[in-house]
Amino acid sequence: MQRALAELDFAPGELADDQYEVTIIVPPEEGFMGVGAVDAYVEVALTDEALDFFGPEADEQPSDFLEDEDEEEYEEVFDPDEKPEIQRLRGFLRRVLEEFDLEAQIHITEKPDELYAEVSGEDLGIFIGRRGQTIDAVEYLASIAVFPEPHERRHVEIDAEGYKERRRRQIEQIALRKAQEVARRGKPVQLTPMTPAERKIVHVTLKNRTDVVTASQGREPNRSVVISPAR
Repeated sequence: MQRALAELDFAPGELADDQYEVTIIVPPEEGFMGVGAVDAYVEVALTDEALDFFGPEADEQPSDFLEDEDEEEYEEVFDPDEKPEIQRLRGFLRRVLEEFDLEAQIHITEKPDELYAEVSGEDLGIFIGRRGQTIDAVEYLASIAVFPEPHERRHVEIDAEGYKERRRRQIEQIALRKAQEVARRGKPVQLTPMTPAERKIVHVTLKNRTDVVTASQGREPNRSVVISPAR
């Protein structure tokens, strides 16, 4: 549990027990996919969330996040010779999708330092979750399931119908526009509260700029990025 909270950018003891809720995605199962060290796969959600940064509060996502003119049709490929880590990732995602009662295809590609899985199907809003929190949690848990030994761990990226890529592009545009405003006016700007993954996008987008600096401040669910003039 502490590892999940740490992934959400919280120090041990920073949140009270009533400030987050735990939902079991996959119940404990001894020897599940050979990952004996993982007792259960869970989703950690913050209570009393503010309204969705991009709009709706329900699990359904905005249509522009779930539809893409360049959308590709993926067919799941079953290769008995594929690497064990790819098999584990595919098996993990199949199990999670079954728990959500979803039918979808899984397309996995491998890079030297990353495994990337694209989930394609209908009604994936519940898999994405509010503000992308569910898919972020699944991604974190997948990295543990696929690479149980920390020293062997590589980055695992999971997307659904291109949602995360579209979200990333929109946050980058917001960050760049606000950075220009800060540089022009010489006054700091505080962005709308974001998830840890969203805040990271802002920091990465602006890290090479010499005219502004970024910092996260506040407590969840109101933790946000402040863009300030460089001194």
